Amino acid sequence: MRKLVSLAVVACLVVSVISVPANAATTKPTPKPTTTKAKVVTKPVVKKKVVYRKKKKVTLKPKAPIKWPPPSFEKKDDLYAKTATPKELLIAATENKYIQSKLISECHKTACLGIFVGSETGCDWWEINSNVLGIDPNNPTERIIFGSLITLAPGSKAKKVTTILLISDESIADGLGIGAYTANCRIGSPIGKIPSDTYTKSPARS
Repeated sequence: MRKLVSLAVVACLVVSVISVPANAATTKPTPKPTTTKAKVVTKPVVKKKVVYRKKKKVTLKPKAPIKWPPPSFEKKDDLYAKTATPKELLIAATENKYIQSKLISECHKTACLGIFVGSETGCDWWEINSNVLGIDPNNPTERIIFGSLITLAPGSKAKKVTTILLISDESIADGLGIGAYTANCRIGSPIGKIPSDTYTKSPARS
């Protein structure tokens, strides 16, 4: 609408100029307005100086060793043992590369159990005897022995708690677990490879 109005105004101006009498005084042409372009002054771009700061090194405090005698451990003669909770086992895995690798490669598919053991006098190597228990297929309310497991692990110094991981060959299933273990602190040459796990299925299942 604005475009049409402006055009109408221009048309009226042209008509008024044409209707001026011939003997009327001629008007001097008005000088055309001249436009001057303003100078654009561009300011130089000031680059911010990059300040490099050294990162502070974060040092992790070492885990406090378990007090001796270890609290909440089962004791027999001069030996101490305790079943590790899942959280305790994960913490122990950060300090033991063997346990860490086995948790990743084995324990997500087969039954495993982590335990803590210690001795008043220390030993050359550890032997852990345990049973793998599962649900009786003939009676779901009962559990039976699926197999036996012998775990050999490196020794430990006197009054020092160490972590041992028991690894079976039984695939993870409901009601399956490792229990009834016995820890033996041995002196002398080991009877097999260290570390190692030897699993034997019960005669009824082999």
